[in-house]
Amino acid sequence: MRRRLLLVLLPLLTALLAALMVPLAQMYAARLTQQLFVKHLPHAEDHSALAEAILRNSAQLDAVRHTQGQKIATTPPSVVVSVFDKNRRTLPDVGTQRPSSQARAEAARLLLERPPAQPPTAWPWRTDPVLVGTSVGKLTQPIGAVVVEVPTDAVRRDVLARIAVLAGAGLAVLLLTGVLCALPLARWVLRPVDDLNATADRLAAGGLDARASERAGPPELRGLAHAFNAMADSLALALQRQRAFVADASHELRNPLATLRLRMEALGDNVRDEGERDLRLALSESDRLASVVDRLLELAHAEATAAERADFDAVAVTEQRLAAWEPALTAAGSDARLEAPAEAVSRSSHAAFEYALDVLLDNASKFAPGGVIDLTIRRLPEHVEVSVRDDGPGLSAADLGHVGERFWRSAQHRGIAGTGLGLATATALLKGAGATLEARNARPGFQVSLRLPAATAQRPDRSERRRDADRPDMSRSPSGG
Repeated sequence: MRRRLLLVLLPLLTALLAALMVPLAQMYAARLTQQLFVKHLPHAEDHSALAEAILRNSAQLDAVRHTQGQKIATTPPSVVVSVFDKNRRTLPDVGTQRPSSQARAEAARLLLERPPAQPPTAWPWRTDPVLVGTSVGKLTQPIGAVVVEVPTDAVRRDVLARIAVLAGAGLAVLLLTGVLCALPLARWVLRPVDDLNATADRLAAGGLDARASERAGPPELRGLAHAFNAMADSLALALQRQRAFVADASHELRNPLATLRLRMEALGDNVRDEGERDLRLALSESDRLASVVDRLLELAHAEATAAERADFDAVAVTEQRLAAWEPALTAAGSDARLEAPAEAVSRSSHAAFEYALDVLLDNASKFAPGGVIDLTIRRLPEHVEVSVRDDGPGLSAADLGHVGERFWRSAQHRGIAGTGLGLATATALLKGAGATLEARNARPGFQVSLRLPAATAQRPDRSERRRDADRPDMSRSPSGG
């Protein structure tokens, strides 16, 4: 919008400068043209006096010829003088014998006792000479005419130079006005819009308490800010109610589920044969339902803490989660290895990243038990990439397209405990934090990559960190680039 406003202001400033500069250039060109006309008017008068003596067969012709001849000799050679009699024929003794069509037209005008035509302004793009005309025999009916054709090269160059100076000055004024006036004016006009945009960015980043000022700007923008704040209030209230419902419903379901399981276990002594199998299946389903409820509670907690984005070191967080998961990975026979730079700062949600790491480590230990889990952290110009790869069988091409859908589970993993909510919840939380989750088959195994937005400033890499799950201490080695 600032660009559009400048596109409106700058043409207006240009038009204003043009309205000032064009009359100045026109006045300057007209003044030089008039000066050129006045400067060569005596040459026309000198030729007129000599032509009158010749046409009247004056007895003093020799004296006039001598006197005027000295004056005529001062006429610049670039000036063309044409002398006509009353029949519009050129005089053989005075002036040129080949006048231009413009000179003939001006002579005809003078012979009809009309005043000399005003010379047109000598602009750089006009090459016509300035015509200085006078009639012969001014006290009686004209008996001839004298037309002086003056070239305007010097005047046109002078006018062109003055136009260039005015254009340069106008451009400088335009630039200074644009920098000193137009840009500050545009910023001042659009400041309420910028504030509203910044508030929308904070709200999109998870800052549900962000509100726009309703006091600044014109009435239209104040009304827009009021409507925006009302929308933000409604959105925050809806999200709060949704999270509260998920948390309350999950919490309220835990006790009935625990009671139901206890009652089913109490039935174990009274169930025989086929009923035992059904009871085991019922207990298994109750455990699965309890796991779903626990996941929903985790989701509600994670959504409540993943709203705000902040800077955090992805390497340090990964190390903490690996330390927390070390007993479970050891029990599953898995060996986790971390390869990372000394530091990788991301501006995202700490809670969303922790939740996603927990889901990936849980999946890797469940679906590829007894294998190696490789965690790799890379710092890219705009992202921090965290990859978790196991050496399991991976997924089919068709199943890869369903990764991240809620309650979806691959057919080959139906026998493994789980709810199908882990990756779906992690994907949703990461998306809200400006991050992405991408799953693909690796060679060998299965790999999930998290791409987190990088912080604006990070220290340069100096080393890489490597960690094995069976060794709590960290060993450092020079970075391999």
